[in-house]
Order: sequence, then C-alpha cells, then structure tokens
Amino acid sequence: MSTPAAQSIQALSDVAQLSTATRPRLIRQASAWIPRMDPEPLPLQDLEWADGIRWVDIYGGNLSNSEVLALLAPICRGELTAKMVRDLITPKRFATGGTYRDSEVIMTSGFRIRHLDADTNGSGATNGNGRKAANGHPVASVFEPLQILVGQDWVLSCWLPARVFRGLCDPVHLADESSSGLYLAVAKSWRTSNATDTAGLVKLVRRELSVAAGYRPPIN
Repeated sequence: MSTPAAQSIQALSDVAQLSTATRPRLIRQASAWIPRMDPEPLPLQDLEWADGIRWVDIYGGNLSNSEVLALLAPICRGELTAKMVRDLITPKRFATGGTYRDSEVIMTSGFRIRHLDADTNGSGATNGNGRKAANGHPVASVFEPLQILVGQDWVLSCWLPARVFRGLCDPVHLADESSSGLYLAVAKSWRTSNATDTAGLVKLVRRELSVAAGYRPPIN
C-alpha cells in the first residue's frame, strides 16, 4: 500500500465508491513500538501488557464516550479520563491542543490532506492550492482531522469524519485507507529514527501528515 505522500491525487469516481462503503471499522491499528525495532501489531487484550509504546488508532465517527473509555482505559493503565475521551472523539472547528490538570497527558491534533482530481482518468495534477488541476479540471480537497492523546507510554489517535471542500457534497469514508497509509509510513521511519518515546513517535506521525500535505521535514 502506498504511503500518504503518494496518495495526493485520486479520481473522484474512486471516492464516490468509498462514500457508499460499509460503516468504518472502529479499531484501525493496535501496535507496540520498541525503539529501533519494527512495530508489532497486537490485539487489544495483548497490547494492554505489551512492552514499549502502546499505540491504538481508532475511527471516532460513531462513538460514545463510555464506549471508548471502556475499550481503551486498560491500554492507558489508569491515565485515561472521560474528559480526555471527549476531547479525543469530538470534532472541533479548529485544531486543539493542551494539557490536563494533575496529568502529564497531552492533547494535540493535526489533519491529512488529499486533493482529488475530478478527471475520472486520474490524469490531472493539482496545483497545490486545491482549486484547479493543470488540465483545467476542478479539484476537491479532503481534510481528514486526526486527534491525538499522548500519555507516558501510550498514544491514542482518532480519525474524525472527513471534510470536503470544492466539489463533493456526499460524505466520504477514507479513514481506513488513511490510517493504514499513515501507520505504514511511520513504521518505515521509526526503525531508523532517533525516536525512543511517545513524543518521538508522535513527531513522526506529524511529519508524515506534513508529507501528505506536500512538506518534507527531516525525520530526526
């Protein structure tokens, strides 16, 4: 599967098919991350006791606070609260971030961008501003918000419903593909990076989100 940076342009016909897909999966990825080793995908019940950084990636489009808290609290070993869960799964108009009283947990956010060429042949190219492709076809920009909670040795990331600008009116369900692409891109960088903790892992996540938007910050 290609990385987020390689998926900057897609035909709108592909998105139309995705928009009618079945309900997105709740758990995208659950994995343990040990420095200079490949991440290990694990079921949630095994991840609870795993060494290294525990990262769970979810889709939050149809979740309640109680569902998420019950499911993920064991992974966070007592650090996860109802307020943190609410911040994680609730769409915001603007990007959010900050800390919590009497806790070292940090909330941060980002988004993945892709530009979709209206040319069904997929031959057009975006000019980078989401307005017109080089061949004159209109381009729609899809913003996929991502909320991230960062604990001492765990990370929870949550994809929120995509927002589409210039073109498509129907909702699109791209979180499955987005999370897989992001996971693979971060995994590729992790082993050779200097990252050893949750801050380093999240820095790689944000780097790959930037790459998808057309930037290439250094890995280390």
